[in-house]
Amino acid sequence: MKEILLVEDLDSDAELIQTALKAAGAANPVRRLLNGEQAMAYLSQLEETAAIGPPFPSILLLDLKLPGISGFDVLERLRGRPALARMLRIVFSQFGDSNSIRRAYSLGAHSFLSKPVRAADLRGLIEMFPGYWMFDVSLKNTPIAPPDLPSDSKGDGGRLTP
Repeated sequence: MKEILLVEDLDSDAELIQTALKAAGAANPVRRLLNGEQAMAYLSQLEETAAIGPPFPSILLLDLKLPGISGFDVLERLRGRPALARMLRIVFSQFGDSNSIRRAYSLGAHSFLSKPVRAADLRGLIEMFPGYWMFDVSLKNTPIAPPDLPSDSKGDGGRLTP
């Protein structure tokens, strides 16, 4: 099963991301961890039991601003670990400055999303990296309305609102 590892300390942001994943049609199971320490411990455990344990997550959704070990630190610690090389690393943050974005990419991020994460943004990533995702067939071809235009009479158009 192509698991998504979501590392996000804020419940509200984690809920928005999980809702955005569903709205984008992703059906991957999501394992949420609260900080960088938990993420590194979990991934290290998977490395140690790789031959007999569960498979590695195919996707890492990583907040850059975490208590303790930051998302930047997690990316740095993942470098040079061949068992984790195939994992798609998507970072997200309220940091929108070009230095943070460049730093994330230089540390191995494959994509950078600004918070709040929207379903349309995730749909774009799903299309760019299709081999990492599982799909909810009933949602796969459902259009996602632009953030300012509802696509139905209820006015929510499947969009996420804080």
